[in-house]
Amino acid sequence: MILPLWFKVLMVIFLFFLGASVYSFLNVVIFRVPRGEEFVKTRSHCPGCGKLLTPLELVPVVSYVCLGGKCKKCGSRIGIRDVLIEVFGGLSAIASFWIFCQKPVDSLAQVVFGDFYARFLAGLTAFAFIGALTVITYVQNDMGVVKPGTLIALGMIALIGIFTMPEIEIMDRVIGAFSLSIVVAILALLFKNAVPMGLAGMMAIGGFFLGWSKLLFVAAPVALTFAVLEWLLLVILGKKPLGRHYRVVFALSVGLLVAILFGDLILAACGLA
Repeated sequence: MILPLWFKVLMVIFLFFLGASVYSFLNVVIFRVPRGEEFVKTRSHCPGCGKLLTPLELVPVVSYVCLGGKCKKCGSRIGIRDVLIEVFGGLSAIASFWIFCQKPVDSLAQVVFGDFYARFLAGLTAFAFIGALTVITYVQNDMGVVKPGTLIALGMIALIGIFTMPEIEIMDRVIGAFSLSIVVAILALLFKNAVPMGLAGMMAIGGFFLGWSKLLFVAAPVALTFAVLEWLLLVILGKKPLGRHYRVVFALSVGLLVAILFGDLILAACGLA
């Protein structure tokens, strides 16, 4: 069925604000977890003066622009990182649903819910996995460790992928889980300041979610390239490349993101599909 242009535009806008709204909550998680604060029951508030935020002050991206990036009461600056994460959430929602809703599926979800909802669930799984990666990345950036709770959430989404993304066989997932995670675990023991042990768990879950081919031929090369470029940049800037400045988890998240959204296209272009 060919959809009219106006409907596609509305869908893009809806998906953007849906993703940005979800990532607005993830921003709360990213901010509060390193500080040991509760992030479900406690309402959003200004970290400067404690003012409870109204619904109009919580509209993703729009509120930041309208408020000029400041708290309405005390004038404290709102970090630009927060709004950039919201924008990324909107874009990841558009990419996840747009890509996976166009892919044919042959899954248990299709048998139970039908073709349309099966495609929707595949996109939702990809979006959720990217969201969990985002939380892991920024919590690790702020704390220097990969929190076990975030890995558990990521692992649960990967298990759901068996139901919603059956094109990856179980054996491929198992091989993907072990193919590089053991190597990363050894590197974490040798280079504790540069490679957190939680990265091995993240690698194992990512490999299970993607399967070994996307992990080895897409995610790993992209992550390695990004890590090397980051290392070179830090050297040029005169910062210590194997200390807290070196965000190897961020590099891996970039690799996994590219593999999730564009892995099939990359493998096909390289004749590996």
